[in-house]
Amino acid sequence: FKSASGQQIVPPEDPVVLWVDGGSASATEVLAGSLHDNCKAVVMGDKSFGKGLIQAVYGLKNGAGLVLTVAKYVTPNQNEIQGIGITPDIPGKNILPPLLPGGLGGGSDTSKVDFADIKTRLSSNYCSIPEQREQLSQK
Repeated sequence: FKSASGQQIVPPEDPVVLWVDGGSASATEVLAGSLHDNCKAVVMGDKSFGKGLIQAVYGLKNGAGLVLTVAKYVTPNQNEIQGIGITPDIPGKNILPPLLPGGLGGGSDTSKVDFADIKTRLSSNYCSIPEQREQLSQK
């Protein structure tokens, strides 16, 4: 991943984990879905919000307004986001707080975290979509 100036931010071989939950919506879901569908990241957490519509607001002469849906977000694999959200590879309800510095909100108990599973999913050949894993390995 590169910045707008072209600076390498995350080397392509480095594993990426994205955390999503019910507060993750819209562009966040597009990013998570895109990285996931392209086997570039493992998604952890809880199902995202499911905001996948793009709407425009038009003012009318009488002072009223019209809200019109003009597009919808889908992932690269054409998975709908609206009303569905992004489902994590690794469900993680309430496991994030123990992972934060100082155990914010949850102490330092990491017993609910399956680190072996995370490590397996972060291996360079991991992809939760077998067909895509095969396609990527042929490139």
